[in-house]
Amino acid sequence: MTRSRTPLIVPSETQTREFDAKLLLACLATERGFDTVVGSRTEIHLRIAELPRGIYLAKDIRHSSRKIFGILEKLGFPVVALDEEALLYYSRERYLASRVCEPVLHHARELFAWGPENAEAWRECPYYHGAPIHATGNPRLDLMRPELRGFFAEEAAALRDRFGRFILINTNFGTLNHFFPNLTTLLAPEQSGGAVRDVGKDFQAGLAAHRHKVFRGFVNAVPQLSRAFPDHAIVLRPHPAESHEIWREAGAGCPNFHVLHEGNVVPWLMAADAVVHNSCTTGFEAYLVGTPVLAFRPALSETFDHVLPNEVSHQATDAEMLIEMLQAATRGALAPDAAERDRRRALADRYVSALDGRLAAERIVDRLDQLEVGGSVVRPAALTRARGYMGAVIRRLGKERNARIPGHKNHPDYTRHRFPGIELDEVNRRIVRLRDLLGRFPTAHARQLGENIFEIAA
Repeated sequence: MTRSRTPLIVPSETQTREFDAKLLLACLATERGFDTVVGSRTEIHLRIAELPRGIYLAKDIRHSSRKIFGILEKLGFPVVALDEEALLYYSRERYLASRVCEPVLHHARELFAWGPENAEAWRECPYYHGAPIHATGNPRLDLMRPELRGFFAEEAAALRDRFGRFILINTNFGTLNHFFPNLTTLLAPEQSGGAVRDVGKDFQAGLAAHRHKVFRGFVNAVPQLSRAFPDHAIVLRPHPAESHEIWREAGAGCPNFHVLHEGNVVPWLMAADAVVHNSCTTGFEAYLVGTPVLAFRPALSETFDHVLPNEVSHQATDAEMLIEMLQAATRGALAPDAAERDRRRALADRYVSALDGRLAAERIVDRLDQLEVGGSVVRPAALTRARGYMGAVIRRLGKERNARIPGHKNHPDYTRHRFPGIELDEVNRRIVRLRDLLGRFPTAHARQLGENIFEIAA
């Protein structure tokens, strides 16, 4: 296509989780004539006033996005949004209270939901302003569909060569085992002044007590699993926000135990003999790629456990049961019957759209196409743009100041932990892999705009 289109701005906060999926979206967008800026959310925000004015696809609608959304509006960037964390939540009420901020929500022209459940939660929000909500699914899950799993085939084969047969443990304890301890939000009861007296009146304290029980169960299970499977590697992949130290200590003296967070999780899921998790998105992702998946639940709670990933998994409540189920899984003897498969698929469809049919990334591009054609991209007045530019500069200076504070979330160590970086040649290699799998976007390519910032164009 030759007509000029408004650019798309599609940032990624966590490289291993989001970048490949947003690269897929950018490649599909070239078919509609869009150029797309993809890359590190941190770097894109620092340079936002220098980037071409375009439609900004936000990763959340939280209070923490309030300042950047205001800057984007003044600069003339229409905002649309999904929420990378909206697949799993304890209740709609808790989700809306913790992750949906009224002024931030009101900036969003359109919203892209994981599926019907997420869409209904947004519509229930007391300050929902009527913006169109589309149950498009999330492009991250496109990469787990049969037609795109080959994107990770070489990496999965390399992992098998590297580790042989292995069991993958995915953890999600960033709130209580944070990369920076001062950013821990869920303290154990003994750290917060004693046992919880009334869980019903103190959700956060009850959640902390429950999650610490689960955490201790995983820590204690590490050496047991390592000893029970001497012919397997046991690979523990912490959440991107987690510290690795306590896991290394738990597996000390176990030569077959490894703590690693490398690359996208999908090839790890594909290469593993079995996957162990608790209330974790990766449990659902393992279900999607067809790897035997077990929810290890050393503590149980209807309030604090996530239904979707646990209910599409086999479930074990103690280490002995977990080992027994894993032994069956590694023999190929752990599989749901037909009725259970149907139940799991019905549950999955409730939470996630685009498990088949058109890709989630395509469905999002459809809506962005209509938004741009509809004339929603309007250049603000010069004074408004100047205020946006000054706001961007002041925000950048503040972030640069915070980056010099040890333990701050803007510190370069944590930024690199979430987005280690990627070279231009590797971005173009990934585009070629996507092109070969789908037989589409034959001229899509990347060029570098800045450190970890790339433009994808035809």
